[in-house]
This record gives sequence, C-alpha cells and structure tokens, in this order.
Amino acid sequence: MKVLLAAAECSPLARTGGLGEAVAGLGAGLRRAGVEATVVIPAYRHLAGLGEAVAGAAPGPAAGVRRVRPEGEGAPVLLVEDPESFDRPGIYGPDPASAYDDQWRRFGRFAAAVREMAADCDVLHLHDGHTGPAALSAPVPTAFTIHNAAYTILGPLRETADLVGATAGERAPGGALEWFGRANFLKAGAAGAGAVTTVSPSFARELPADPEVSGGMSGVLAARPSPVIGVLNGIDADSWNPGCDPALPAPFSKGRPAGRAAARRAARERAGLSEGGMLLGAVTRMTGQKGIDLLDPVIGELAEEGFRFLFAGGGELEGMVDGWAERFPGAVRRLPYEEGLARLVCAGADAYLMPSRFEPCGLGQMYAMRYGAPPIARLTGGLADTVLDLDEHPERATGFGFRSLRPESLAKTIRRAHRVFTRHRADWRRLQRNGMSADFSWKAPAAAYAALYRNLAATR
Repeated sequence: MKVLLAAAECSPLARTGGLGEAVAGLGAGLRRAGVEATVVIPAYRHLAGLGEAVAGAAPGPAAGVRRVRPEGEGAPVLLVEDPESFDRPGIYGPDPASAYDDQWRRFGRFAAAVREMAADCDVLHLHDGHTGPAALSAPVPTAFTIHNAAYTILGPLRETADLVGATAGERAPGGALEWFGRANFLKAGAAGAGAVTTVSPSFARELPADPEVSGGMSGVLAARPSPVIGVLNGIDADSWNPGCDPALPAPFSKGRPAGRAAARRAARERAGLSEGGMLLGAVTRMTGQKGIDLLDPVIGELAEEGFRFLFAGGGELEGMVDGWAERFPGAVRRLPYEEGLARLVCAGADAYLMPSRFEPCGLGQMYAMRYGAPPIARLTGGLADTVLDLDEHPERATGFGFRSLRPESLAKTIRRAHRVFTRHRADWRRLQRNGMSADFSWKAPAAAYAALYRNLAATR
C-alpha cells in the first residue's frame, strides 16, 4: 500500500516542535510495518539544494519536486519547490515569534500541489491545518490528523477557494471550506477527510466537546458521520535511549540508574543553579497553552523552600520566566532550546513539569519518563493517557497528576512529589522503573494507522 504523508514539518529537515517529530516517527514506523510511506513537505529556504530532482514532477503551482533519501528506516521525503511561497527565512515566519501574513496563500499552494501528487497513492494522510484543503475533492481516500487545533489558517474565501480548487458546495456558506465568510484550513481537513484522527484517545474525546481546545471546530467534528479516532503518538525509542545517548555525561538504565547523578550535576552546573532540594525541569514552548504561568503566583515560595527550576525553550512568556530568574538567582534559570540540553534536562531533573492547559499528546512526558524523571502533569489530553498518578495507581504509577487549573493545585502536587522523593525512596524508584519500562515506540501507532489506511482504501 502506498501512502503519502503531507505536513508542514518533518524532523530533522524542518521542525519547530512535536509535529515534525511525529510525522518523521510515523513515516519510519509505517515503513517498518510494511507500508510504502512517503512524506511531502515544502522546500523551505534552508533546504535549498538538498535531495535529487524528480523528473516531470511539478504539480499545481510547484516549480519542481526533490526527493531526499531517508536515513536508516525513515521514510523518503519529497520537497515541493515553490520559491514564491517558501524561499524565505524560517518555516512559518522569519523568527519563532512571528508568522507571515500570507500563510493562506503559501500553504494553499502547497495543499493544491499535494492533492495532485496524491493521485499515485492509495491513501493521502494530511497533518494539521496547513494541509487541510488537500482533503477537498481529493482523488484518493484521505485521513486528516489534528495535532494541535489551536493553530489553523484563515484566508479570504474566494481567493483561497480558487487557489485550492474548491467546489461550489465546499465554498458555499456552511461548506467544508467556509467559516464565517472566510476560508478555514482546519475545517477543510476536518470536514473533507474520510477519517479524522488526533494524537491521543483523551484528546479525541475532548475535541468534539470543548470548543476551546478544538479551535471552535467542536460542532464540525461532532457532526461527522464517524467519530474522531485517537491514536497516541510515539517517540524514537532508539534515539532517546539513556543507555547510549551521547548528550549525557554518563549512561544509565532502569537497572543501573547511577548515571543520573552525573546528569543532574551537569544540568545544574550548566544552568548555574545553586545546590538545593528537588530539581524540576521543563522543555517547553513558553506559551499559555503549556501552563507555565500557573507557577507565577507560587514560584517565590517554592524557591524559598529549596526547589530549583530549569526551563529550556522560548516563546511569548519567556520574559516572565526570565523575571523569575532575576528575582530568585540560583533557583530559577531559562536557557534557549537545544536538543542536547533537552536530553540533559530529562536525564538530570528529579521531576519533569507539564502543567498544560490542554495537551493533544505531548512528547516531553514520554522523553522524561524514559530518562527516569517522573512527570508532574495536569491530566488532560495525552497527559491523562500516559501519566499514571501515584495515588490513583499505586503499583503502575509513572508520575503525579492534578486536574484543577489553579496555581495552588500545581504547588500542592509539586510538594506531594517532593514528599515521595525525600521520604519514600522505594516508591520513587518504582515510579522511575515504571516510566522507563513503558513502551512509547511507534510500533503500536503505526499498526493502528496501517489498519485505518486499509479500511479507507477499501472505500475507494
């Protein structure tokens, strides 16, 4: 079976977060499962000259297509050349904090090219709103995966409809593309695809019920003839392996955890944090979705109690976090994201913070558990599917959870984790072993998607 995976990102070629990692991981998992999967992304400026030209392949507005051969078991990646749209700095904008004003035109042209490229495949699998319009009148059965409904693309209705080749019905009021007089890329995928999936079972239940996490698409998703399917993302378990990770000062495993002490010391020293009690780490985008601002009213008292905080990442709330570091030097530090630093934080932190307001899947908690850092997480979306709270699941627990979106709830859970960390070491070691033993590989998700593709292909 031939499947084309279309997305704005695919790691390591183009990545800003979990989307790129998920697309690359799924592509590799599908290839291992016997599915002939190929990924297609735009040819961004930083990818110029990469790959080999594909003769005669210039679909829609594309100037050409280049093929990048995979490393190891990964899927091959097609780069759609469109200099007018993508010969610019960055992926979505010139820097992580901005976006180009003509996103609808850029990704509308990409979606139009993808739809033509799909004619040679059995199934077209679209990822997030950037590719949504390709589901409209697609030549093959389509699946559409919502990684994060908070990010869609809106554009002028008539111009977008003409660009992506929408039918009269699709562009009419209430049609698959129309959204309050504008074109909505996320709606196009959600309404036009044969199957809609998302990246965890819990988020699949939340999307049709909560407009705040669905980008207002709850009604559209609830009205579909088939429900949203939740398939938990995986991680690259071979790469994220503390037993052989070159980013760590010493290897360790669930049976031989001694190397974590070296990682903890290295993380603390790199951040310039003073000796203290529990070291809490987080690798995250500094946005409201991630819930880091819940710490603002309580960070002072936690720092005075001896907690140390190491954040890796940036975003709109980084100034708030840097302000904490100024007020509590030696207790709080934020460093820009680097993959090596991310791995060191997971390996060196005593516990890992994920107080998200909503979280479609989340990868950070999986990485942290694999590296022996029990998560302290708000139990929403994929966090509820992967983090088992110690009080609720004493024997199978992997971390600590809370549900209320209040700073007091987060602080209470941090202190609960601290009590176990300092007074009940056998329980803490069991948390670590359970988390490090969990199977978060792509084997099961790839099998689930392969079954979905077969069902879709049967309807062709």
